Amino acid sequence: MKRILVTGAGGFVGKHAITALAVAADSSDRIVGIGRGKSLALPSGATFRSLDLLDQSALSDFISVYQPTDILHLAAIASVQQSAHAPGETWRVNLVGLLNLAEAVIRFAPDATLFFVSSGEVYGRAFLSRQALTEEAIPEPQGAYACSKWFGETLLGDVMKGGRYLVLRPFNHIGPGQDERFVVPSFAGQIARIEAGLVPPVLEVGNLDAARDFLPVSDVVRAYASLIVQGSEIESGTVFNVASGQPRTIASVLEDMRRHARVPLEVRVAPHRMRPSEIPIAAGDASRLSAATGWAPREDWDRTLSDILAHARTNLRG
Repeated sequence: MKRILVTGAGGFVGKHAITALAVAADSSDRIVGIGRGKSLALPSGATFRSLDLLDQSALSDFISVYQPTDILHLAAIASVQQSAHAPGETWRVNLVGLLNLAEAVIRFAPDATLFFVSSGEVYGRAFLSRQALTEEAIPEPQGAYACSKWFGETLLGDVMKGGRYLVLRPFNHIGPGQDERFVVPSFAGQIARIEAGLVPPVLEVGNLDAARDFLPVSDVVRAYASLIVQGSEIESGTVFNVASGQPRTIASVLEDMRRHARVPLEVRVAPHRMRPSEIPIAAGDASRLSAATGWAPREDWDRTLSDILAHARTNLRG
């Protein structure tokens, strides 16, 4: 029987991850999600507990009692934009929270496997090769978010000696419930407000030339679930990209979304949405993940965009 722990359960990915794990897990498995928020409506077989990873004492007590076998560590400041404005908080949450968790696991649940969700952002300037990068590429992270994730990977190599951990590097993922600090839900939210007549028919954008490797969040969490199911067979410390391998320009994503809009709209570049140090193309190669688990992206791209826009419209109605 597995006792699965998901940190950051109240976040965008956490909610989807718990649903995917509930589907993949055996009926006898237990799933507990923890986070800073209030109680969540979770699938049958999953429970939620309010717990802050920065509270080392409370976290250690919980780990010692629950005795998790598998830990999916999602809790983090996940927005590059937010981390740029609050680098101190980014380092505190992303690194100290991970350190507290790793130390508690080594001390109280040493047989558990920790699945650390890092980020494809750690590759940074390595993307200037314009190739879909494998896990063998040497990370050159830029900014507080990417650096905190790369340092997290390094930290685990020291703290988890004698323990088990895997590193997951997801690339850009999208889906219903993601907030508007990210580009696709930003487009969706603006379109929904334009359709409702709340704002003029002008959609503000940043750099449309950049190309990114996007995956529906349901594909991403299915990869996580596959690794948790098969994690005991994989060598500790292994790194896995979670990516489509197919970069899409932001311009093409916008055009795909505009086809779902119910009213005509003008696109306008907004200087405050531009990033001067933008990497032109960022894509990952997930061949290692596919070989280890049989995983492959399967969600329909157009349906995913339609679902995101439908969610934005529903949120607008309250």
